[in-house]
Amino acid sequence: MIGGNFLAFATAVAAGLALRRRAGNGNGAPRRSRRARVVRASASSDLGVKAKEVLLNNYGERSLTAAHGEGHRLTDVDGRTFLDFTSGIAVNCLGHSDPGWAAVVAEHAATLTHTSNMFLNKEQVDLAEKLVQNSFATKAFFANSGTEANEAAIKFSRKYHVFAGRPRERFVAFENSFHGRTMGSLALTWKQAYKKPFEPLMPAVDFLPYNEIEQLASIDESTCAVFLEPMQGEGGVIPASAEFLKAVRQRCDEVGALLVFDEVQCGLGRTGSLFAYQHTGVEPDLLTLAKPLAAGLPIGAVLLNDRVAPTIAPGDHGSTFAGAPLVCAAANYTVDRLRDPALLNNVKQMGERLREGLRNIVGPRGLEVRGMGLLCGVVFPDAEACGAVKKAVEDLGLLVLTAGKGNIMRIAPALTVGEAEIDEALDLLSQAFVVLENVEAKEAVLA
Repeated sequence: MIGGNFLAFATAVAAGLALRRRAGNGNGAPRRSRRARVVRASASSDLGVKAKEVLLNNYGERSLTAAHGEGHRLTDVDGRTFLDFTSGIAVNCLGHSDPGWAAVVAEHAATLTHTSNMFLNKEQVDLAEKLVQNSFATKAFFANSGTEANEAAIKFSRKYHVFAGRPRERFVAFENSFHGRTMGSLALTWKQAYKKPFEPLMPAVDFLPYNEIEQLASIDESTCAVFLEPMQGEGGVIPASAEFLKAVRQRCDEVGALLVFDEVQCGLGRTGSLFAYQHTGVEPDLLTLAKPLAAGLPIGAVLLNDRVAPTIAPGDHGSTFAGAPLVCAAANYTVDRLRDPALLNNVKQMGERLREGLRNIVGPRGLEVRGMGLLCGVVFPDAEACGAVKKAVEDLGLLVLTAGKGNIMRIAPALTVGEAEIDEALDLLSQAFVVLENVEAKEAVLA
């Protein structure tokens, strides 16, 4: 059972780790000298003060200041090294500072970085060819982020119906969805706290329960497009069932609505297939991509089928920065790595190993584990419990994320992660729970 004083738990963990930190950094490397740590701490403190002066406070106070990363490790300015199972919110799919990726970026930084879309560049064409050849799509459009890709998909969906001479305004999304922070994408996002201060948003958006087939009848001839994540990430690491995806596809076909799959987080190898839709064979009309596409550089994409692509004309949409040669070169390298069957098999195997280990730890404590591939979630009873364990494992040297209402521990390591890192993460998480239970037991005795 998870309960008790979580603040006391987190404090106890931090205190209990003091001896370990004096001996090492949790990955076998020696600690920096005490003098070095003091200097680093002072630098970190100064940076925090400066950040408050010059940065907009939209992210809140951040406890960790990153300095450098290598592979699956992230080191902060105080010299502490962490096992990073956030991968930059599922962006750093090849880990930190992959040597091949870094060489490609360096080469193109010294050759051609940006031209705008007034001119073609080979890297952009090559990337589009790879995405088209490995998917349902016939055309690709490039953007700079996930929310921009979804904004483009909104516009392309509207234009499709205008082109047919039957304009449609209504969009359908799903409860717990997350599609981005810009105004159109935000309108398709479920969480009210993200939206309320910025209303009115794009009108005519309805939300249906996720994974519930019975409610799909409300998708009708007024519906322009249905936006759907094959696996919700921010919403709580919830995979869609094959039956649900097939039913959505069928209903869209019946009423002439477009189906848009948002694979910004769950696509490009994260589930063990290059695209998440490939697990079921249910194909969308449009598909949006972003996070891992260039393994750390900003890029988004929309893939379009041969029904939608011909309806988009020159001038309908555009972007100054999108599809630049440097970022597309990085994306070409990344896609080549991600479509390697050996890497995709690693994602499947390591994902199963991670979920099995998590179930062994949290199952006896009454907690659910869910996910697919290397996007996993542990469901806690509330945000307080999840936050306490997240803080505890960070103190032990493991970085993880949260999702849902703050009650889901979201775990998303790089897709190149191996058995040693998976087992290390499970060991650290197990230690955190043991410390929690020891604190609770001590409180019960003293009560």
